[in-house]
Amino acid sequence: AQKWQQLNAMATPEGLKMEAKAQKWQQLNAKRYGEKRRFGYVEAHKEEMPPEHLRKIIKDHGDMSSRKFRHDKRVYLGALKFVPHAVYKLLENMPMPWEQVRHVRVLYHITGAITFVNEVPLVIEPVFVAQWGTMWIMMRREKRDRRHFKRMRFPPFDDEEPPLDYADNLLDVEPLDAIELELDEEEDAPVYEWFYDNKPLINTRFVNGTSYKKWRLPLPVMSTLHRLAGQLLSDLTDKNYFY
Repeated sequence: AQKWQQLNAMATPEGLKMEAKAQKWQQLNAKRYGEKRRFGYVEAHKEEMPPEHLRKIIKDHGDMSSRKFRHDKRVYLGALKFVPHAVYKLLENMPMPWEQVRHVRVLYHITGAITFVNEVPLVIEPVFVAQWGTMWIMMRREKRDRRHFKRMRFPPFDDEEPPLDYADNLLDVEPLDAIELELDEEEDAPVYEWFYDNKPLINTRFVNGTSYKKWRLPLPVMSTLHRLAGQLLSDLTDKNYFY
């Protein structure tokens, strides 16, 4: 009986109208989200390439005066408007003082015209504030001892000097040690194991997963983080204090 009712419903003008509408919506979404594109083109899945591949592209395009790159020049000019965003993504993903190196995923144009860091740095707020709280102490010591930082001579490069090649000049240089406050094994036990990790607690029950959007930390961890962040936290708890 239900089937007959449905068929009768579809037979009415409203039913036929709704069916046509649903079909049109389905076709629209198939066109929008389907893998197959117009004129028989299928978008290929792009594999992640090793960093050496990108370095070679950039090195080959070092001298753009060569005739074989004459068709790429428009691409390079078009990429100029995206340079501020590329610099922003680079600054956004800059390694923190407690990280020796940071490995990131990169999105690049096949001509080497522009490269973007393809990541958004996510943090657990109380952990991040505590990490910078310990950095504040270490930076004060560093200012006194001057072990990691050297004064720069400006301008660092001469006007006529060609850009330095990363693979030739920087790849083999050992990075300086990360700046880390020596934690106490007993007093800082709740955070001792993971405090200076790149993404702390990433595969644990305290974080919702790889998206890293929600976190829930136990009380001992929160109290330790609050103590370590003490240098940066205000003593004023009243929001209306300055009014």
